[in-house]
Amino acid sequence: MKRFIINIVLICAACSFYAAAQQHEFSVHGGGGLSTLNYKLSMGERSGGGGGSFGVGYTYFRGGERASSTGTVLRDSWGIHTGVGLGFYSATARIDGERSVITGLVDNDTDLFDLHTILSGYTENQTAMLLHIPVMGVIQINQFYVKGGFKFGIPVSGKYQSKDATLVNEFHYTELGQGVVLSHNEEHFAGFGTFPNRSSEGNIDLGVSTMLSFEAGMKFRIAHNLSLYAGAYFDYGLNNAVKSGNQPLVNFDPANPTGFTTNSVLTSLTEKVNTMSIGVKLRLAMIR
Repeated sequence: MKRFIINIVLICAACSFYAAAQQHEFSVHGGGGLSTLNYKLSMGERSGGGGGSFGVGYTYFRGGERASSTGTVLRDSWGIHTGVGLGFYSATARIDGERSVITGLVDNDTDLFDLHTILSGYTENQTAMLLHIPVMGVIQINQFYVKGGFKFGIPVSGKYQSKDATLVNEFHYTELGQGVVLSHNEEHFAGFGTFPNRSSEGNIDLGVSTMLSFEAGMKFRIAHNLSLYAGAYFDYGLNNAVKSGNQPLVNFDPANPTGFTTNSVLTSLTEKVNTMSIGVKLRLAMIR
């Protein structure tokens, strides 16, 4: 008898599940706000940048109607959302009057020295574009909705650019007694001295970013099978978005000492870079 009752309950639950309304929702979305690469510099300061995202999505819904404790009818549903889109991120690093040190270099005479570089007016702009793939759960109650889950950001591009910085190189020969310093007061035929108006640019080696993603707002039906969603979103990367690190800020080649270049601060002056975005989003959805 007990098994019979359990079977009846399971059958009723299955019938209730399949009897619930099913909806397939296809959508396009766009949004923007603060969308940045978040990190801490060992020198200088960082400021966040703006950005946004756009893309297409698909949501599978199940739901129906139920009576609340006050007797009103609630229309609620739950679903799973996925899709694909592009996200844009930016940030700026500024360094002024700070000293960067690279130790253990060897000059053309095989003498060991430390390279001290003083940066003035150094401003580096970073941009990134990621392919977004969300995997999120959705709950809707009447006009209100909440989404939560994960978003995976696959790198499409990452770039940095700095302009018009002044670099002062000093060579510290620490093995020679109390040390011999060759600085900007000398000729810079060997790579030491003052180098104004230095610019550099290059690519940033990004990895896949795994983000916690939340969104909440309201849904407005504008036609029989057409709805407009308006809400706010927040994404935060859980892992380091930059693959390579621990690189020197200045690339110095004794064979070409005046032709030195600079790396991005993301790979030389930071330990971890997280993607982060917060803003508003509009989504136009068609229900089938």
